[in-house]
Amino acid sequence: MKIVVAVLTLVFMTAPIALAQQEIDQMTSVWEGVFTEAQANRGQAVYDGACGLCHGRRLNGAPDDPDMRSTPPLARAKFLREWEGRSLAVLFEYTRATMPENNPGSLTDEEFVDVIAYMLSVSGMPAADEELQPDPQSLARSVIQQQP
Repeated sequence: MKIVVAVLTLVFMTAPIALAQQEIDQMTSVWEGVFTEAQANRGQAVYDGACGLCHGRRLNGAPDDPDMRSTPPLARAKFLREWEGRSLAVLFEYTRATMPENNPGSLTDEEFVDVIAYMLSVSGMPAADEELQPDPQSLARSVIQQQP
């Protein structure tokens, strides 16, 4: 009986560690390809219609209208520095809750991940064979990094 208790205790103590290690092993850098080219192209179309006026056609936060205030950059070095180490789930949830500023949540979840794919593409990340999915759990496995 003592052996059974000891084994069960060991299993219950090491299981969380094994699960945490498994989650770490499943983490993917955005540099490993997490979106498709077609998805980025769809994202560009959505971006041009819903985001570009405020964030600028270069995604640098400089609006196309000089009378508008600057906004956060959505691509390249400044964006990557700001979001370094965060998951795509955090970006997805933040964007979904706050954008577009004049009508938050007006885009579908698929449109939000398509725009994120476009942002990553403009930032120089490679495309892959599988699309980003609008699933916070799968997005949580992809981490934004400045360089691989």
